[in-house]
Amino acid sequence: MRYNKGRRDETATRILDHASVWIRERGSEGITVAALMKMAGLTQGGFYFHFKSRDDLINQAFAKAMEGSVEAWRRICDRADRDQFLPSIVEFYLAERHRLDVGGGCALPALIADVPRSTPAIKTAFVAGIQEMIGILAGQMSGSKKKEARSEAIATLSIMLGALVLARATGQTPRLSDEILSAGRYDALKNERTEPFATNRTQRLKNSASRGRKSRLPAEGRTTNRAAD
Repeated sequence: MRYNKGRRDETATRILDHASVWIRERGSEGITVAALMKMAGLTQGGFYFHFKSRDDLINQAFAKAMEGSVEAWRRICDRADRDQFLPSIVEFYLAERHRLDVGGGCALPALIADVPRSTPAIKTAFVAGIQEMIGILAGQMSGSKKKEARSEAIATLSIMLGALVLARATGQTPRLSDEILSAGRYDALKNERTEPFATNRTQRLKNSASRGRKSRLPAEGRTTNRAAD
């Protein structure tokens, strides 16, 4: 059966979508053409109509996962008020929902261990994604100089990434995992001129009211399940 170009592109995109989820959940080593095509609801014979090889697929799937992570941050900034860009990114990144959503979440914590032994194409895609994330964060930093803002952005990304990796690794102990997420949120926003960003909307309203009463409330609320669509 002959497919037109639009249909071929749609099919290739569907395969890549499944592959990018697979490699985040299980890593690239375990991925097989047969299992992936079955997951996508396609026959194995059609694979090489869309991709040159398994390595070609993995390279593209990795790049797609990285691009998706960057795009998620951009969507968050598009929806947030200007002074809430950084808090909104941190809230999304270090939320319980993101901790649980390995396959649909950020590619960094899921794939970072694979990068040093991966192909040049994967290393290039990884560096490009990191640079874009640093750029997004640096644009929200209070440092008066570009170099200072970039340095703060790198430190903030490192805190966020480390906290998410540890929170996922300790997920079998929910209290500790939640504590790690909370500490990560607090530290990632310590240079903000405003008070530490509470991740619960009700908590933020309470904090606002408390300023009028001059009373103290806990610095952090519990995580919510809010995340970027």
